Amino acid sequence: MNEAFQMKLAGKTALITGANRGLGAATAIKLGQCGAHVGVHYHSDRARADEIVAEITANGGAAFAVEADVSDRSQVRRMVETCVDHAGPVDILVNGARQLGAKKPFLDLDWSDYQPQLDIIVKGAFNCCQAVIGPMIERKSGRIINMLTTVLGEPDWRWHTYGAAKGALLLFTRNLAAEMGPHDITVNAVSPGFVPTDRGTPHSDTYREDFLALTPMGRFGEPDEIADAVAFLASDEARFITGANLPVCGGKVMW
Repeated sequence: MNEAFQMKLAGKTALITGANRGLGAATAIKLGQCGAHVGVHYHSDRARADEIVAEITANGGAAFAVEADVSDRSQVRRMVETCVDHAGPVDILVNGARQLGAKKPFLDLDWSDYQPQLDIIVKGAFNCCQAVIGPMIERKSGRIINMLTTVLGEPDWRWHTYGAAKGALLLFTRNLAAEMGPHDITVNAVSPGFVPTDRGTPHSDTYREDFLALTPMGRFGEPDEIADAVAFLASDEARFITGANLPVCGGKVMW
């Protein structure tokens, strides 16, 4: 990130769900570098969340770990209260909690394969947004960024459950953006392409080769590049952008 962008989020409180691993961790670290006081959410791996907090603080930032099952409304409320106690009202919410689903042909699926995706990805975002938006409206300021996926532009049977949940989150993003615009609260999305992380799904060499062949920039993305996009949308530079879905994938998907 350009040095001129550093500290653009100074004085802001950011809550990132799913922040103990993968792109969520990269995003938490990035927002910490930009000056935000970061709530590093985790569900089950406190040790990993503490490592992310330690990395942020070692670099001069401020962070703390917060636990919640985002599909549980009461736990989310307590998580947000913890953020307020540590750092003040949430200015930036990044909904990144996810759970990869079963990759089965449609006739082999059961509704129970869909439900966990909807609970974490859609209900989780719903719960988190409801917990922070009231105070954002009062302050007439806020940034919400929902993590989507380029799978939305690449229909494939392997993504029935995951893609359905992310597709619902896309419309959730746009509808909420329309409602929150008059309150100067922006609601946007970032759609990463395939980015190798510690949380990634294993893929065959053939899949990787095919993926790169279809990517104009000819390489995989890096976690920092996704985090940079989130940091931009969280900043004042993006104050007149809302309802957008930004693909960060080297051109593999364009919309």
